Amino acid sequence: MTAKANQRAIRNIMRRSNPPEKLNILTFPTHERYEENLCKTGHHFYSLTVLPGKEWDEDYAKVPENYSIFHKIPDDIEFDLILAHSSCNRLQIAHDYLSSTQGAVSNMCHIPILRHCHVLPDIRFDVNSQIQAYGSIPIGENSFISKYNMGAWNYTESNSSIVEHGVDTDFWKPDDSVQKDNACLSVVNDWPNRDWCCGFNLWQQTTQELPIKAYGKSPGFSEPAESTEHLREIYQSSRIFYNTSLHSPVPSVLLEAMACGCAIVSTANCMIPEIIENGKNGLISNDPQELRGFLELLLKNEDLAKELGANARKTIVEKYNLKRFTDNWNKLFYSTINSYRNK
Repeated sequence: MTAKANQRAIRNIMRRSNPPEKLNILTFPTHERYEENLCKTGHHFYSLTVLPGKEWDEDYAKVPENYSIFHKIPDDIEFDLILAHSSCNRLQIAHDYLSSTQGAVSNMCHIPILRHCHVLPDIRFDVNSQIQAYGSIPIGENSFISKYNMGAWNYTESNSSIVEHGVDTDFWKPDDSVQKDNACLSVVNDWPNRDWCCGFNLWQQTTQELPIKAYGKSPGFSEPAESTEHLREIYQSSRIFYNTSLHSPVPSVLLEAMACGCAIVSTANCMIPEIIENGKNGLISNDPQELRGFLELLLKNEDLAKELGANARKTIVEKYNLKRFTDNWNKLFYSTINSYRNK
């Protein structure tokens, strides 16, 4: 270790002996609206773009003031924590980069690493080998987005944490002055190419001859909303939101639609039953005929759609609000630093 690295390591150790109110967190790009919410913890995030083609897309969210994007780790910043989102192969890339000569920040500067898992094992490939590989990567602390997500990777609450999604309910909210159209809305990116996890064929099968609206970056099929404000208007003007995910983490669009008061019809896979209680704040099933029946019912019964939509909004306000999200993240940030310091 060079003299410069030694000095930096000492400064980092001293900094974490009394962690500042606003942390410097080295991270890697994942999902724009998720990271936008994460920035509302008040800390400064330095995003290291090491994936070719993965840049912040302002179609999804504007870059927050406390979020900086780099292609190389800056030398003049003392980091308190490394946050590695395990989306797709980003965790392995992050670990490989941090272990390289150029990026060996963690070992040189004694920075704790927190891994937050958004994904499930890819069922198109050998699941057991993925689970083994996931557990073999050296990480300080582990966290997950749900109990289902945690269990899918063979972790428990005894050796990891859960931070559920959060929604800005002051932004994503109903507008009672807007007339809701009688159609079934779905929002999915690259949908036809992701049938295995997002259920494009199921959607086609269950919506034939029904009034539909589809948004998302799916070339040749659908276009994305022009902005987050436009997407909010789309939710606010929609009576029904239809989610056909088969094997995917919690779709952020589902939570946003719930916050805007849409009546939810959804498959009952993976983490969905943790969010939707059938018949109370939405209608869920894995049976195609029953899903179509739900859509037909809500297209005819506006009062039931209003009731389910109001309950969906209540669920988000009570369980997935932004304050709970940022509070849980802040607790996890400081507990990770303190745990590392006490080792």
